[in-house]
Amino acid sequence: MAFTAKELTHLVGETNKARQVLDKVLDYVDLVNKNIEGLPEGTKDSLENIDEQVSIIGKKIEEVKKNINAELNKIPVDPADVKTAAEKLQLYHANINEVIHWASTQLSGHEENSYWWKYWKGVCDIVVEQQVKQQQQ
Repeated sequence: MAFTAKELTHLVGETNKARQVLDKVLDYVDLVNKNIEGLPEGTKDSLENIDEQVSIIGKKIEEVKKNINAELNKIPVDPADVKTAAEKLQLYHANINEVIHWASTQLSGHEENSYWWKYWKGVCDIVVEQQVKQQQQ
């Protein structure tokens, strides 16, 4: 089954949420470790086991995320979607410089040549081209 960029992006977001849940489990382990005195024997062993398991699960989650991103990055960016995004951004910003700043900020948040980097690069290119045309007029 072929996924869309939106579906894969959603899966990446859910993967990030799963990682955040693991971080909360580690926070719990730290909290209990700080208050370990007076707790029954075996508690420390259980906490160490949880810590080990979280580490293993975390690595697997990162592998899944890497695989999902690899699939996402195989999808070609639709020029029509990029053009529509550039047009919509211009509707919501006061001037073209704000649009360029916004798109550049989005671009900088993605790994070079990833799907979303290509998308935002395309938006930036369109907007900069429009700015040049406006300046020439």
